[in-house]
Amino acid sequence: MAVETIILSGGRIVCPSTGTDLVADVLIQDGRIAAIGGEATGATGRTLDCSGAIVAPGFTDLGAELCDPGKSWREDLASGSEAGAAGGFTTVVCSPRTDPVVDNPVAVAELLARAAQVSGARVEVAGALTLGLEGQGMSELGLMAGAGAVAFSDGRKSMMNAALVRRSLDYARPFGRPVFLRPANTDLEGAGVMHEGEVSAQVGLRGMPAAAEEIGVATAIAMARLTGARVHLSQVTTANSVAQLRSAANEGLSVSAAAPARHLFLTDREVDASVYDTSTRLLPPLRSERDRVALVAAVMDGTVSCVTADHVPMTSLEKEMEYMLAKPGAMGLETALAATLTATNDPVSAVRALAVGPAAVLGRTADLAVGSVADVVVFSAEGTHEVAGPFRSKGLNEPLLGHTLSGRVLLTVRDGCIIYGPLDG
Repeated sequence: MAVETIILSGGRIVCPSTGTDLVADVLIQDGRIAAIGGEATGATGRTLDCSGAIVAPGFTDLGAELCDPGKSWREDLASGSEAGAAGGFTTVVCSPRTDPVVDNPVAVAELLARAAQVSGARVEVAGALTLGLEGQGMSELGLMAGAGAVAFSDGRKSMMNAALVRRSLDYARPFGRPVFLRPANTDLEGAGVMHEGEVSAQVGLRGMPAAAEEIGVATAIAMARLTGARVHLSQVTTANSVAQLRSAANEGLSVSAAAPARHLFLTDREVDASVYDTSTRLLPPLRSERDRVALVAAVMDGTVSCVTADHVPMTSLEKEMEYMLAKPGAMGLETALAATLTATNDPVSAVRALAVGPAAVLGRTADLAVGSVADVVVFSAEGTHEVAGPFRSKGLNEPLLGHTLSGRVLLTVRDGCIIYGPLDG
């Protein structure tokens, strides 16, 4: 990637970390933000007209499944990195759910070495919390942290062994890495394939009750209280989960949470409306309108500090079958901004949830301040567009396909290099 001098001209700078919200030029030199306004105006370099667009810190995703190694027919590091860049993400933390599982320092180091070659979003690694993601024995957390793992996670697996969760949190705390947990009681989820409620009863599909997630949230909060560890709930989707998070925040517990972007826009009625399109077969499932409204409010007030793309690409062979048999998951890196912005109708909230909150979980700051690394996204918040391919991801399972959304990424810059750029000037 070529580092160059870039002037982003005339855009609306939205940076919640610094409280900046103004129209000004941004000068990027030597991979960093060199000036905002003032000296940036009239500088020489590649000038890109950002009039009418939002200029913001680059986004971070905390748990994309990039399927590499082992299942690169779904996605690989290169395609996942490019998909991230197209979605405005400058950093993507990949899930350890690969084959073999990333549950040791050698696997972490090997993956990071290959990730250093990608040309889109930077790819970082979450090490598996338990060996083989089996929830039975703890992985080598300290050694993986030393090898470069930025977090510990069992991906989409939910740990049911409370004693092991406690030991893992106790052990992870001194290394300063957050622990990502998917809140769920898998016994209660059972063989459900959608949200348990009025719609599931109408269409005759087995449901997953909201209580399955809410029990998991309660357990994670109790464990954070017990251990003092940093706990991040990778996916919350129900109104009662939000209520528990508000209580935890009032108590001062170190618990953060993410909502999947698509859950801010779609509900369980999409299963029926789409005539059982298996791209709507998700884990966690699309919830009720009440839950969706509560999630949007929680993102806007910061109770849910992060939005995740919840990127789980699948092939047509894994999705083109009966709804009950299809594998759960959907791609999302390239549509997360549009879903979030459409649901919130507020660029500041969208930037806070996609950039600032996820970076904070990793102990970092996402900002546009002079001297900061030039990780920048430029996007349009005006007008609407119909979600359509082609996508950079290899995935073929996008439940937002055909929906009309607002928000389109125009330019993504990482370390001062343009990694996605239909914007021209």
